[in-house]
Amino acid sequence: MFIKKDTYGVGTGRLRKLRVLSAIIVGCCVLFINTAGVAANVSANTDSEKKPPEPIAAGEVSAALLAEVETGRVVYEYNSEEKLPAAGLTRLAAMVSVCEGFDEGRLKPGDAVSVSEKAAGIGGTTAFLKAGEQMDAETMLLAAVMINAGDATHSLALAAAGSESAAVQGINARMAEIGVETDFSEICGAGEKLSASELAKIGAALTASESYRKFGTKFYEKIEHNTGAGATELANPNKLVKQYSGCIGVGTGSSTEAGYCGVFAAKRGNTAFIAVVLGAKTSGTRFDCGSALLDYGFASFRSVEINKKGDLFGQVAVNGSMRRSIGAVAESNVTLLVSVSDTAYSLNAELAECLEAPITTGDKIGRLIVTDSKGVVLADVALIADGNAEKAVFADYLKLISTEWIKKV
Repeated sequence: MFIKKDTYGVGTGRLRKLRVLSAIIVGCCVLFINTAGVAANVSANTDSEKKPPEPIAAGEVSAALLAEVETGRVVYEYNSEEKLPAAGLTRLAAMVSVCEGFDEGRLKPGDAVSVSEKAAGIGGTTAFLKAGEQMDAETMLLAAVMINAGDATHSLALAAAGSESAAVQGINARMAEIGVETDFSEICGAGEKLSASELAKIGAALTASESYRKFGTKFYEKIEHNTGAGATELANPNKLVKQYSGCIGVGTGSSTEAGYCGVFAAKRGNTAFIAVVLGAKTSGTRFDCGSALLDYGFASFRSVEINKKGDLFGQVAVNGSMRRSIGAVAESNVTLLVSVSDTAYSLNAELAECLEAPITTGDKIGRLIVTDSKGVVLADVALIADGNAEKAVFADYLKLISTEWIKKV
């Protein structure tokens, strides 16, 4: 297990452990903690003898993975790091850039988007767009999200970036930011290989997009063309959108080389999972395995909020300042992904005995540490100063002495 250890550049002093919460029973649980952007790197660690039955039988797929969306915790995996053919799922990388382009205002719903010769010539699943055709960006996004239409995705990515080279560069850069190693040479990434782990990260980025979520659960729609051609019917190929309770996307793809592949996201209550299936023998097996993975997640885990950003976990004395102490607060929300395999955990704050001024709001002054019932560290989160403690100068002490003298007179 790898836990990021923060280095505190503020103050000195011997660390003391303040136990603020211990042996909390969460209905038989082992946990994972998320800090919504704060460094807390945790790997799945479950006692094999307590593990539920495997959700996928051996030989059904080439690779599979189940991860909790918010924390990224992997709760099941099979061959998840091997890069494999992913058929049309490679288009999801470009869709991340497109949807975030809408979120950030680089693309607007009413923008007229033109279809290039290259976009119109893309094979596989398409919205039957013709070269030279124009369509409003929102309608094109509907096709891109619902059916993973290559012509729509290519056209939108091109419109957002201004050129294909800029679009490809942006896609590769965005993938690197979320931990996906790509070297796409064209927008839709035809022929590229991706691992199940990478596709889970792409799926999580998509489900975080408001523009994606707007259309991700639609099952059947029609779009009109301005070319005189008839309307194109869009039927979402992801059957789980209609068949699986809480499904929110993401996409499917298939080819002779890749087999049947899918990335599936579902949310129930406060818990959301991403399931990835690569190399299934049949379309039915793909959906069965996706459902089995999600069932495994929801049956075995749930998310529990432990504290909110800014919650106070103790006071630390300050030397050299007119302020005598400073509060240590959580840098972000803390959420646990709990399972039905253990009974207790402890939540502890490690704080310095004393800090030396000056201290600035947001300085890291301690750690919030979560351990399991055996004392194994499961997460390590920063505690930060809730205010400033300026270094006192001679005038401050003179004022203090004068004030105390006046009180005694």
